[in-house]
Amino acid sequence: MATGGNRICSVIACSGDTIDTCGKRFPNFEQNTTGIFEELTIIATVPTPVIDKDLEAPDSTFYPVSLDIKIMPLEPQDYVFKFETNNHMRVTTYTFSLNKQKSDLYSFAVWGRVFGTDGEEASPPVKDGSNPSFTGNLSKFLLIPVIVAIMQ
Repeated sequence: MATGGNRICSVIACSGDTIDTCGKRFPNFEQNTTGIFEELTIIATVPTPVIDKDLEAPDSTFYPVSLDIKIMPLEPQDYVFKFETNNHMRVTTYTFSLNKQKSDLYSFAVWGRVFGTDGEEASPPVKDGSNPSFTGNLSKFLLIPVIVAIMQ
């Protein structure tokens, strides 16, 4: 998904079967209500950042983002975040992977910002979150892929 300067590819927790139940804290802890990931990897391929000559800084940046059910980030030993630049293709591939089985995730994402597109409209425009075809038939409290896209 691209919204203005933001770029994101993520998996987030939902407490129901519509998009408006995603990204909110569960009201009470219930045993066995979160999904268990034996493996989870997000691969984001984006144009390689270039140096803005006026600012002497990259025109974009990308980071791993995660939260567990305690609203804390994953510990560094629980994941790997790496990138590889292909100069011939002028793209950089960021890879964010879990190192071990995890059952208490709220979110797991590669988030970035392309500073030159700040303030632009979302592409594609964000639609009404109540669209059932977007989330399909989900079991309560599953972690679902919200948006899987090649980031622009």
